[in-house]
Amino acid sequence: MLTIRVPALLERHLAREARRRRQTRSEVARAILQERFGGSDQPDAAEEARRQSVLVSRRRSDREALAFALSAADLRGWR
Repeated sequence: MLTIRVPALLERHLAREARRRRQTRSEVARAILQERFGGSDQPDAAEEARRQSVLVSRRRSDREALAFALSAADLRGWR
């Protein structure tokens, strides 16, 4: 476990990025550190699948889950 203090501006950037990714600040900070100090360029597929599963499971119906998935999907670059 690691606890660090960061300036307020950096914390706001981290919080904004966490909301954008729909992840916790800790998850975003871990990913950034992993990218910077080595490790895989690919996100952990199992962790990402769990994250997406949790997000979708919070929906009340299949229709709502599909609507959420479509709204959250990153379709940039797809044809």
